[in-house]
Amino acid sequence: MKLRIERAATGLNVYVDEMAGLEATFVDKVRRCHETAWLCPSGECQKIGSMENRVGPGSLFLGLTPKPGEELSAARIKECMGYMLHPYLEQPQ
Repeated sequence: MKLRIERAATGLNVYVDEMAGLEATFVDKVRRCHETAWLCPSGECQKIGSMENRVGPGSLFLGLTPKPGEELSAARIKECMGYMLHPYLEQPQ
């Protein structure tokens, strides 16, 4: 699995490739983290105001928009996503 996060005009875009059928499970995990953040190491999910998701074969796009008055940190979202995806992420060589 490969994770990429880019800054967008409205917040952050998160791309996860090579998901092997875990797309819906991951969207559910992010949604639950956003609602409770009780296991999130960064707490950044609490700043998400809205989340657009598009699922394709083996890939996922998340468009994250912050709550009014908040700003999303790419580094902290990466920490959160990495925590949820840790067992599946491809390690750099």
